[in-house]
Amino acid sequence: MKKILGVVCAFLLAGCTLTNYSDIEKSEAEISNLKVEEIGKAGSKIHKLEVEFDYTIKDYKDAPNLYTCSVLFAVSGTRMVSITKGRNSCIIDSENGFVSVLWDTPFSSRAGYRRKDLKEMKIPLKFHVAIHQKESSRANTIIGMSEALYLNPRI
Repeated sequence: MKKILGVVCAFLLAGCTLTNYSDIEKSEAEISNLKVEEIGKAGSKIHKLEVEFDYTIKDYKDAPNLYTCSVLFAVSGTRMVSITKGRNSCIIDSENGFVSVLWDTPFSSRAGYRRKDLKEMKIPLKFHVAIHQKESSRANTIIGMSEALYLNPRI
């Protein structure tokens, strides 16, 4: 009986701590001092970008996992893609700071980008570093993005 009561209390407490991200006003982010270094060889298992930057978030809100960052690769026109599953996320948890992250490029054979997207990409590959704000458990919006950068991999 004590175990059941404990489990029920845990579920109730977990339910009370859920964040409704859609109610949080949008912030704005700025990326500065961006440095990007290419690591590995295109077409091999390891082809990554080592990305470092400083950031500032205007109207920062203190909510769990509200802000993240990513590297977005241009597929066509205005469509960009990124792979975040199975990787250490780039979580941002303060109003300003420094980020250093390794990011798989579409040229890495193990990165997991869709074939359809890979076929539409053009070399040199345009990419951006972006800061996102969560809107729901499955959606986010970009609140800050770097200027376009280009990747022309060594083959």
